[in-house]
Amino acid sequence: MKKILALFTLLLLLAGCSAGAAPVMYIQPAELNEEEEAVAKLLGADTDQHLFDVVLDGTAKTVRVNTYVLEDGKWELVTGGGGTTLKEGEQKGRMAFGFEDLRGEYREAVQFGKDFTAVKYGSSEEIDDPEGTGRTASFLAGRTEIVYEREIPIAIQINTTKNQVLSYDLEYFFQPEEYEKLGYEHVYALTVMFSQEALS
Repeated sequence: MKKILALFTLLLLLAGCSAGAAPVMYIQPAELNEEEEAVAKLLGADTDQHLFDVVLDGTAKTVRVNTYVLEDGKWELVTGGGGTTLKEGEQKGRMAFGFEDLRGEYREAVQFGKDFTAVKYGSSEEIDDPEGTGRTASFLAGRTEIVYEREIPIAIQINTTKNQVLSYDLEYFFQPEEYEKLGYEHVYALTVMFSQEALS
């Protein structure tokens, strides 16, 4: 009986390990309560605004937001490189991104505790696309683990005159050559990265 009980306990432990524990630090689409949803709709944040909840372990010092354009199968930095300083010990926050076309203006906002920063990048000039150009974007749709110094793709946007558009899982950000193979005219990416390093 002891052997059976020991075997059963071992199987339970193995099952628990294989199920995978929920990440301690993560980013996910924001879960808004009714009041927050009403305010978001009032401000138009239910259209081209994307809100995310962030949970950290209190040791993050900065968050960086970068945008990229795909050139010859590699991501080339368009905006970013700087970052926002986070107060020591901050663990919960929100981030928001708003854009129609990453080639034009885009807005980012970061809120942790009572600290709030918002920045707008890009040009407000109208983009002159060839007739028949379509645009599609994929956004982070589920809870994603935050690992310090590792970029997390938040959105990938495709602008093309092709009739058929394939949009891969965001993890394909790390395989940009796959997008290059599809021959789209413009492919852009938006990422965030959390760091334990202070801004230089």
